[in-house]
Amino acid sequence: MKTPSISAVFCYMLYFLINNIMNRSYSKIRHIQESNQRLERRLINEQVPVSEETPNTQYMAAGTKFCFFGSCRIDIKVIDKTTSQIITSQGSEGSDVNSIYPQVIKLVQDELTTKKITGVTLPTLEQLEDKSPKK
Repeated sequence: MKTPSISAVFCYMLYFLINNIMNRSYSKIRHIQESNQRLERRLINEQVPVSEETPNTQYMAAGTKFCFFGSCRIDIKVIDKTTSQIITSQGSEGSDVNSIYPQVIKLVQDELTTKKITGVTLPTLEQLEDKSPKK
């Protein structure tokens, strides 16, 4: 009887490793990934917003601020994401951004209240896109 060569033994061991251990390892990894995805979906569905009022995700709010030579303008609009219709668009001008912003927010909130739309998350002053010329 002839003894197998080293290369034949190595090939058999490699074949055994690939067919038995690697396949099990892959299925374990896949099982863990699927379990993680199911858990993540369940956690997302169970999450309760921190705020008292549930955010209204049907609407998107965006705004800009523009300051040039001591004069500033802030514009904020609310858009219905399903129809792309602009629900309200309000703006104001003045010399101080910090005094203009509350005025514009009040105008937008009043318009949304008139249309019986609640829970729209409006941008903060820091979140407004700055369109001012760069120095």
